[in-house]
Amino acid sequence: MKLKALKIILIILFLLSGTATFLFSPYYELKNITVEESAVNITDTLGECGVVAGCNINLLLLSKGNILSGHLVKAEEQVMSDVNIKNLSIKRSGRNDITVSCQSRKPVMCISHDDYVIYFDYDGTIIDTSQMKAEKAILIRGLDLDFFYPGRNILTCNYMLEDISVLCSEIEKYDTANYTAIRTLINEIEMQENNRIIVKYDNRLDILMDMTDDVKYNANVLCAILSNMNQNSKGTVDFTVSDTPFFSPASE
Repeated sequence: MKLKALKIILIILFLLSGTATFLFSPYYELKNITVEESAVNITDTLGECGVVAGCNINLLLLSKGNILSGHLVKAEEQVMSDVNIKNLSIKRSGRNDITVSCQSRKPVMCISHDDYVIYFDYDGTIIDTSQMKAEKAILIRGLDLDFFYPGRNILTCNYMLEDISVLCSEIEKYDTANYTAIRTLINEIEMQENNRIIVKYDNRLDILMDMTDDVKYNANVLCAILSNMNQNSKGTVDFTVSDTPFFSPASE
């Protein structure tokens, strides 16, 4: 009986050893790393995490992820320390392949602080600084910032910033759906008292809005107005005087 049990144990050990040798053999060598939807160069960061061609995928999953789900969780956490990355997935996509889905943050808005221009995305995450304003970034005026650092959420600095972010994001969604370019023509947004803002549009229109109203609804109404308005019109579009926006032409 003891001899029989010993044989069973040896067989099991042999099978486990053979399986382990097979799983960690060159048969599962990482050959292809595909990076999707990314404007950020993360190849070097992946290398620092040990995700490089030639290593064993199964060994990577054991040390940096979940071999059942196929996600390299620990590697994702390391790469996500880069403030430019918004969402990330590093996942096995085949025997010798790993696919990296990466969504980068876009510096769509900015504020001026001392000698710096501070850029942030729609989520309010500070991404970068420079001494010159990028042409496509919307300048937000009327915000006092005590300090800043990459990764800080700037939306907590003023209660109107979140609504302004929603407004600009909705306008961009409208542009995508209707093949327009309204958001790119917004020069700046000035925050005022009583929850109001002035949107400076195309250096020819001042758009007055109340941030206590339905921001998403007003964003789409504004886009419809601008899409149908004469492109040479100058003046003021006022959302604050009544339920219907009112246009006042500029005096000649």
